[in-house]
Amino acid sequence: MNLAQFQALFQSRLLAGAGEGDAPLLAGLQESTRGAGRDELLHVYQSGYRLRLEGFFYEDHPGLRALLGDAAFDEVIRAFIDANPPRDRNARWYTTGLPDYMAADPRWRDDRRAVSMAMFERAMVDAFDASDAEALTVQALAAFAPEESPGLVFAFHPSLYLLELSAGTLAAYLAMDAEDGDGDEGEGEEDGDAATPEPSPTPDPDATETVAVWRCNEETVFRELEPDEYLALNEARAGHAFGDICHMAAFQQAGEIKPERLAQFLASWFEDGLITGVSLKS
Repeated sequence: MNLAQFQALFQSRLLAGAGEGDAPLLAGLQESTRGAGRDELLHVYQSGYRLRLEGFFYEDHPGLRALLGDAAFDEVIRAFIDANPPRDRNARWYTTGLPDYMAADPRWRDDRRAVSMAMFERAMVDAFDASDAEALTVQALAAFAPEESPGLVFAFHPSLYLLELSAGTLAAYLAMDAEDGDGDEGEGEEDGDAATPEPSPTPDPDATETVAVWRCNEETVFRELEPDEYLALNEARAGHAFGDICHMAAFQQAGEIKPERLAQFLASWFEDGLITGVSLKS
């Protein structure tokens, strides 16, 4: 057995856990000088490696863990590890496939609240690690004449994620966050009150909520969006001009967006540090 074959076998047995398949690997290992058996040492590696992989999910998905409970959460992440051995040298990217895995697997795909929480927490982590860009202030609009405003198009911060989630996802996350005493990761309520949210009725399983997640001042933040702002922000990110968005919205479920309301959206996007570029549509 050459080195490459030995390394491949070692990695496969780390993921598989103890079993009859360990025999070829154990035969190639040297005896310990401290008295521990080869099978015992291999088991230490196998257990430690799995625990480290599981630890990544505990770090990135506390909301999902709180929502499912420890037993179900462990079942999900262990099934994911079994089905998706690590292939990237950077451990940071290992957990990113969990929401898609849950959405495709028949055991969890019908649990919309759990899948939504996994999607939201992935966006939280990805936003923190996204590329940087300098945000503009609203004063950037002074470079354009008022009559040019309908033709303005905008570039947005690379960390911005727009999500359509199962209703109640944010409330569940904020409740978990407040219980843990970390109530500063998101903007939460408009008045900044970090108190535990009041209990609310169980949301309609078919209802949705729309959310923006992004990085601001080196922290990941988020806020819920009204349907018309979600629509406008999606259209703006797609490169549509300020004036065109009002007309497009008339054909969408949110109904027509008045120019003055769109102007309010625009002001808040600048204030939130979402806009990184302004130009005239060519």
